[in-house]
Amino acid sequence: MAFRKSLFPARHAVSRRSFVTAAASFLLAGPTTSPGGQREQEASKPPAGERPLLVVATDLYRPHDDPDDHWDLATAYALAQQNLVELLAVLIDYPRPDSLKDPDIEAVAQLNYLTGLLVPVLVGSGRPFKEWRENPSDSRALWGVQALLELMRNAPRPVVISVAGTCRNIAMAAHLDGETFRKKCAGVYVNAGTSRPLTENAPLEWNVTLDLEAYQAMFALPCPVYWMPCFEDVRRFEVSEYATYYRFRQGEVLPELSAGLRNFFAHVFRRELSGQHASLGWLQALLAPEDPELVARMNTMDRNMWCTAGFLHAAGISVDGEGQLQPLQETAHPVFKFEKIRVIDRQSGHIRWVTDEAAADRYIFRVLNKERYGYAMTQALKRLLRTIS
Repeated sequence: MAFRKSLFPARHAVSRRSFVTAAASFLLAGPTTSPGGQREQEASKPPAGERPLLVVATDLYRPHDDPDDHWDLATAYALAQQNLVELLAVLIDYPRPDSLKDPDIEAVAQLNYLTGLLVPVLVGSGRPFKEWRENPSDSRALWGVQALLELMRNAPRPVVISVAGTCRNIAMAAHLDGETFRKKCAGVYVNAGTSRPLTENAPLEWNVTLDLEAYQAMFALPCPVYWMPCFEDVRRFEVSEYATYYRFRQGEVLPELSAGLRNFFAHVFRRELSGQHASLGWLQALLAPEDPELVARMNTMDRNMWCTAGFLHAAGISVDGEGQLQPLQETAHPVFKFEKIRVIDRQSGHIRWVTDEAAADRYIFRVLNKERYGYAMTQALKRLLRTIS
């Protein structure tokens, strides 16, 4: 696939100078809601030639929970900068009660600056899905959820949502207005769970534990669901047939990225690797001379990854065994695909399922070449991120 070094059309692109004055912009409208609907049919897909509309829902914090979230965000921005998707918003999870972290709006500001895009930030709800459903008070807890619904209602075509973190905000939005999800959601990529736990009492995957009831609700959404289990069993950090996990050494990728994007990642790691706290603001950190010692330490770190394939698939891209990015229908030997499944039981943190070609709207991620998957995904990620200057 030949990438284009281009930005969005004029109404989406902004200059770096104008972005500095608008970096704190938030899309936090408070629309009215309507009752939830039942799943009826698959949402219509965008006509050929139109970019998928993408919302990234993520547990992106500063200090970070896991730096893979920042690699994922950069992936979404690279796709948007290449006009392969239109990035509508970044929906960041509300921090956990025991956390001293904040939604990382600095990371969004930095990537907006590097790419020339102006992508708004939403902040999700801090209330557990079950608790809120039983006592739906506190309108402030729904501001980000309502803003997501308003964005979907006003979108010119159905929206794709990638979820990595809690499923809470998507579950709440669908509960408030299932009809909007039925008509205006092209698909939800659920990066959570385990596909084939070794025992019934196996530990739950992290994203599932963040809000179990919300995770279960994903499999009742009135729109297509692309399930991306993080592991087959959470105790096995290894490439598996029905799991998205792969790993790379950051030194395999960082040296080939632009200085600006390396500084973006350096700002993620500066506190833990150099002991420096908020000595630099987000723009100063992005434009400062590189710290060779910090970069060298970053290069030695391994990075666990899960979400890359979902972003590529949503953009209509697949990956072959050499890590070449190709149109989805033109990849002769892809390293992954999605298979139709029927969900048998969603009443626990371990979803029971079977493959079923007659099933509608439910898909599971499958690795087709376990020997090449990790290498191929790393090469694909590198090729994509090199496009951010």
